[in-house]
Amino acid sequence: MPSAPVQDLFSVKGYVAIVTGGTSGLGFMICKGLVQNGAIVYVVALPSEPIDECVAELNKLAEAATLAGDKSMGSAVGYACDVSSKNDIAQLAAFVTSRECRVDLLVSNAGIRRDPPNACDVLTAPLAELQASMWSSHHCDWSASFAVNTTAHYFLSVAFLPLLAAAVQTFGHSSGRGSIVITSSCASMHNATNVDLSSYATSKAATDHLVRLLAAKFSRFYVRVNSINPGFVPSKMNPVGAEGNMFSNLFDKMPAKRAGKEDDIFGAVLYLASRAGSYIDGINLCIDGGRILLANGQV
Repeated sequence: MPSAPVQDLFSVKGYVAIVTGGTSGLGFMICKGLVQNGAIVYVVALPSEPIDECVAELNKLAEAATLAGDKSMGSAVGYACDVSSKNDIAQLAAFVTSRECRVDLLVSNAGIRRDPPNACDVLTAPLAELQASMWSSHHCDWSASFAVNTTAHYFLSVAFLPLLAAAVQTFGHSSGRGSIVITSSCASMHNATNVDLSSYATSKAATDHLVRLLAAKFSRFYVRVNSINPGFVPSKMNPVGAEGNMFSNLFDKMPAKRAGKEDDIFGAVLYLASRAGSYIDGINLCIDGGRILLANGQV
């Protein structure tokens, strides 16, 4: 039998959490799960995103959870930040430091995808057409992809290291607190030969290795660093079910026979961030319904 009740093993009550890209897609799913389970969540997104509206919705969810019998009410606070800017990240860290003495969980989730402007059928296009499509990618798209999908995770992790280490020091190595969860992608784990996701998949592969680099560097403080590598989950980047979605015809080929859901994503984050996952460090957790087992080089 476990040494603690299941509800305690997976508890995030009283956590201070930061979620980047928190106003939509995976980020908002994670924010909802955290506030409904008693965490204080800093919802970080670009200034152009509906931060205030999302924070209001999250606080309503937290109130509803409290009225339903949860004694530890979560809450949400919004903050506008461009994570591709080191200066913005420094200001975010200063803001949180002025309000909190620790951070229990950093979810570095914000990401972008920049496909070639001139798309083609990668599997059937003649050589000249394939070359033209791939050449149409802009250098700045590659730079932007790495700035958000890889480099931002590095600077966010470094910026919040003191607050994360403070959580470990306060609650101990077995508490699960003081954890970093980075959003990568299962695109980092196969060759994606049917569509050209080159800049995206390459940046995510770099992120997978960054997880291990950071985990090793932070190991003396036991600030754990792990990633989730989702497959098909509804988001702005991947509007599952939308007409013309490039992935919709692949669902029946997946062992799970469906797209991912909120519980699939939040459940994985909850495990990695809580006492239940406190012995997990430096891993890339694929959440794809078994897709990469049968991907055969396709997304």
